Amino acid sequence: MEKNVEISLLLSFYGKMLTDRQSDTIDLYYNEDLSLSEVGAELGISRQGVRDNLKRAEAILYDTEERLGLLHRFLGIKNKLLEIDRIIADIENSPESKLLSVDMKKQINKILTIVSEINDEEK
Repeated sequence: MEKNVEISLLLSFYGKMLTDRQSDTIDLYYNEDLSLSEVGAELGISRQGVRDNLKRAEAILYDTEERLGLLHRFLGIKNKLLEIDRIIADIENSPESKLLSVDMKKQINKILTIVSEINDEEK
C-alpha cells in the first residue's frame, strides 16, 4: 500500500492518539499534499519542526497499529467483502443461475444488501 494512503488510513483510525499539532501536520502533509515548507508556514513552525512532528506522529501511528491492528483487520474485512461480491457476481453470471430457486435468489439478495450496508457504514 502506498505510504500516503496508509498514513491517511492510520490517521483516521488513531488520529486521537496524536497531539493536535501532530494531527494537523500529518493532515496537511499527507492529505492536503503540502510541502514541508508549506506546512511549516501554515502552522508557524520551521521546516525541520514539521519533519520532526511527522516522524514522531508516524511512529505513534505505526506503533499503535502494531499493538491494536485495527487497520489490518479493517482491510481484511474489506477484502473479504469484495470476495463475497465477486463470488455472487460469478453465481449470477453463470448459466446455472437460471436454475436457482426464487428462495435462493432472495437469499443472495439479502447477502448483497448486508454487504452494501457494511460498505456504507465504512464511509
